Amino acid sequence: MEIVLAIALIAAVAVIGALVISRRQPVAPAPIETPLPEAEPQPARLADDEVTRIVAQLRAEVSQTQASALKTNTDQFLALAEQRLRQETNVGEERLKARQAEIDKSLKGISETLKDVTGFVQETDKRRNESIVQLSTVVTQSQRSLQDLASVTQNLNQALTSGQQRGQWGERMAEDILRTSGLIEDINYRRNARVEGGMTRPDFTFLLPQDRVLHMDVKFPLAGYLRFLQAETDPERDIARKQFLSDVRQRLREVTGREYIDTSNGTLDYVLVFIPNEQVYGFIHEQDPQILDEALAMRVVLCSPLTLFAVLAVIRQSVENFRLSEQTDRILSALGGFAKQWEKYQTVVDKVGTRLASTQKAFDDLAHTRTNQLERQVRKVETLRLESGVAAVESVLDQVPLVPGVDESVEGSEVPAHLLNES
Repeated sequence: MEIVLAIALIAAVAVIGALVISRRQPVAPAPIETPLPEAEPQPARLADDEVTRIVAQLRAEVSQTQASALKTNTDQFLALAEQRLRQETNVGEERLKARQAEIDKSLKGISETLKDVTGFVQETDKRRNESIVQLSTVVTQSQRSLQDLASVTQNLNQALTSGQQRGQWGERMAEDILRTSGLIEDINYRRNARVEGGMTRPDFTFLLPQDRVLHMDVKFPLAGYLRFLQAETDPERDIARKQFLSDVRQRLREVTGREYIDTSNGTLDYVLVFIPNEQVYGFIHEQDPQILDEALAMRVVLCSPLTLFAVLAVIRQSVENFRLSEQTDRILSALGGFAKQWEKYQTVVDKVGTRLASTQKAFDDLAHTRTNQLERQVRKVETLRLESGVAAVESVLDQVPLVPGVDESVEGSEVPAHLLNES
């Protein structure tokens, strides 16, 4: 609005200036050539006061004219400006309404999106709270599990510090492997059974066919291995490694010095030594592979938890093969007895067939030859009856009393004597 008024003011000033200039500089008419009049007498000049009054009067008229023109122009300009402003205002209001509609539409979409985002945030916050609760529960359980594991580890460490307890733990592992392999105690193996004819007790004795046995001892050289792991310098580790390997060889000599291998008492010529830890078993292989060759030379087979499965599978397969061989022998023996009985059966069948053939021949003879002879005699009798003119009895057998339980067609039934006399 201020800009419009400033423009109107400038325009009014410009108009007023133009009017003032036009009054001060009247246009001079073109000179007309007229004949020179005769010389007349010159009027007297105006006084200065009159001139001043005229100038003042002119100035007042000019000022009044300027004020009137300025007011007229200002009123016209203000009316035009007001009309233009009204048009622009209407256009601006329409634009504002259109913009307002667009803004409302956008705000509606934004409101819906914000509502969805709010719901998503609330759901996410809810899930986050639930996840935090679950995570807290899992962390609590993990802490308890770690505490239990630390307690178990401490108890295990204390247990493994004793050689006797290490042996019991190794025996338990071996027994678990035996059960997993399908072997049953007192059927496939025995525990801590005394060697026959001796005083030693191997940890496990496997029962094989033909009263053969295979002994296994559990050895767990953990102390030397732990010293090697706990050594801080290379010289200390080297000393611990040599001591550990020396202890392993000593355990092998102890096994071979016992009565575990005695073929005269039914044992195999090998003995198993079970090391219940794969790391210890792998450490022996890694540090001194010759120990395995030395053990085999002493008839000792070193087994880890994994290799013991393979050895037990071989033992079980060999036992099953032997039992299958025994069953095959029994089956072959039974087949031999069956062949003998079959021969006897065929002999008896042949005899019965011969007798049946003789009986059949006798029956055929009775049914044909004897029947024909009897029919000839009957025809002769019938001829004599006809020649004699004797009447025939239609049903002779109907007059014979029936015997209960006897068929009417039983052969050998006798005809009454009076009937024979009549005939």
